[in-house]
Amino acid sequence: MIKIPEGIEQFAKLPRWWRVDVPTEVIVSADGISTLYELIESRGVKPFFVIDSALKDQPAFARLFERNDVFAFNASYSEVRTSDVDELVSLLHQRGGDGLTLIGIGGGSTMDLAKAAGLCCANPLRAQDYQGYGIPMERGLDVWTVPALNGTGAELTPIAVMRGPEKKLGINNPLAAARLAVIDPRLSAGAPAFNRFYTMMDCYFHHYEISRSRTSSPDAIADSLDGLELSGRVLSCDLSEYDEQRAVLSAMASVLGGSSSTGGRVGAAHAISYGLSNCAPFLPHSVAVTLAMLALKDVYPDGYAETLRFHKISRRELPRASAYGLSEADIPRMTATALGMEKLWQSCFGPERWKELATPKYISSVYRAIVKG
Repeated sequence: MIKIPEGIEQFAKLPRWWRVDVPTEVIVSADGISTLYELIESRGVKPFFVIDSALKDQPAFARLFERNDVFAFNASYSEVRTSDVDELVSLLHQRGGDGLTLIGIGGGSTMDLAKAAGLCCANPLRAQDYQGYGIPMERGLDVWTVPALNGTGAELTPIAVMRGPEKKLGINNPLAAARLAVIDPRLSAGAPAFNRFYTMMDCYFHHYEISRSRTSSPDAIADSLDGLELSGRVLSCDLSEYDEQRAVLSAMASVLGGSSSTGGRVGAAHAISYGLSNCAPFLPHSVAVTLAMLALKDVYPDGYAETLRFHKISRRELPRASAYGLSEADIPRMTATALGMEKLWQSCFGPERWKELATPKYISSVYRAIVKG
């Protein structure tokens, strides 16, 4: 583990702290938006901005919303839907999208929207037709990412997660990774406490699951162990208020989440979370994974215990599935969705044993525990 920087100025001088080679050029900055504008000018790109609409009232992003080359996405209403991607692709085609560089600014959903739209611009089918693994696609528009919420890892991941009409599943393709990412921890200063806490919980779960993966590369596991230390350190503090030093640690953990996901794969908690999300359209991904981890004490006992501890430190009640409309009636559909997450079950239980362990009966019992709360 590299020495932890003390403050934003040291962070901006930090050398590479991840091991897995990623296709994304990572630019660390103490003034992210100014750095972004400098890069746009120096590299002569024609930008089109995809921005979380919740950032409109934050001074750091104000000048971006004054432009006419902006698509504002309401990530607070819903995670990315395949229809959102199709809408943005249509808009980009109308604007003569060839030659544009899409710049996704916001949390994971907004960055994933930019990544998915950039890729789908060069491919003829609907976004939902590319949900899955190993589907042939042509390289699309260049995409840059600027996280305004630390922890998602979406700034680097070769995945663009979307909710489709039938399932929640990402475009899992190396071509989905951003070409460039500008990382400035201060850009997360205006994030709500709820998002700050649960996004870092999701970051922790990414690292926790990959660190125990049976199919991930050694470098990915090493990155995840560093990320686990960083995210655990952040979550061991009350996250009710923004703190710059914790934001630095969170940004470092987030980048490690992207690198470890490039060379590795999450496991059972994420497999279960996809079933939950498929039946609850307004359930945040980070809360879905939390619900899953709370029901997987048998698989991830220390992850379960830490989840309880982190909630207690930040004085948060444990989430309940019923608050998002989930019930016993959803269990068959959720089970079918989770059973389809073969690569995640292989990561958790191993390629040889996953079928005998991740059975319909077992998965249904996990969902039953979740909906009973």
